[in-house]
Amino acid sequence: MGTLSYIKNYLKDRDVASVTPSSRFLVRRICRRMDFNEPRIIVEYGPGEGVFSNHIWKRMSPDSRLILIETNPDFTRKLQALTTSERVEVVQDTAENVKDILANRDIAGADYVLSGIPFSFFDEQDREALIRTTRDVLKPGGQFLVYQHHDHMDEPLRRIFAQVEAEREWLNVPPIHVHAATKST
Repeated sequence: MGTLSYIKNYLKDRDVASVTPSSRFLVRRICRRMDFNEPRIIVEYGPGEGVFSNHIWKRMSPDSRLILIETNPDFTRKLQALTTSERVEVVQDTAENVKDILANRDIAGADYVLSGIPFSFFDEQDREALIRTTRDVLKPGGQFLVYQHHDHMDEPLRRIFAQVEAEREWLNVPPIHVHAATKST
């Protein structure tokens, strides 16, 4: 796993947003918001080669589940090889179908949805629809954890979520904007 694979996929897949994997500093910043001590349902949109996924599945409780939604076939194959754990499932599909993906697995809601997919590639209507869909699949108190290269998510998230926290991770190439949007209880 590494930069060469990301560059290759970046050049051939317009939905890949980065030429480098996320830094360990970004992974820690986002994952410190997750409670790994209790059984959780965690969904990741666009996990790429699994930098976050690998960190999460090694720390989550034995009764937790991790659903990875990835459109890129190269990344999907690499993710499937990442773990044989029954607690981790790789789904080759789009994030827009998250409601059906969870319903087909008899999952009522997610505790966390993590996303690094490039929301800047969406038009305003599609971006807002995916944010609303994500809010709908979260359990009360659940969090939508978003990291983006551009600072364009604050306003759309605040229109849909009552509580949004924003920070920046400087120890990432390039530095990245991080948002944690919490569904009302």
